[in-house]
Amino acid sequence: MISKIKELNSSIPGMLFIDAVYLLIGEVIILVFVPDKLNCAIGFAAGILYSVFCTFHMSLRIRKVVYGGANTSVTLVIGYFIRLIVMFALFAMLYFTGTGSLLCAVIGMFSMKVAAYLQPIADKLFNILKKGR
Repeated sequence: MISKIKELNSSIPGMLFIDAVYLLIGEVIILVFVPDKLNCAIGFAAGILYSVFCTFHMSLRIRKVVYGGANTSVTLVIGYFIRLIVMFALFAMLYFTGTGSLLCAVIGMFSMKVAAYLQPIADKLFNILKKGR
């Protein structure tokens, strides 16, 4: 499975690992410090799931442009609107069902930015661990 993901984009496994760590740390903070634990935990997890969806979706779109010869502007703009529609659908679902906090969902969505910035460090760490074996 990891080899298939690396075929799509070699940086995705590191980003997914960072997303998982971000989820774990965030959920612990929510369970310890936030009064409305369940609502915030669900919103935070939904935001991270959206972040993982966006990571794969953007990688597929970029791959389509680079290797598939698709029109760059059209492909990337359509991809942006698809991610925007999914985000609004997620917000609508959380809001109208009352199952999750929208603010926590936005904080969860930041995991993609955190993962993108920390991914090179994660790759170096994984390479050091591989050499140590």
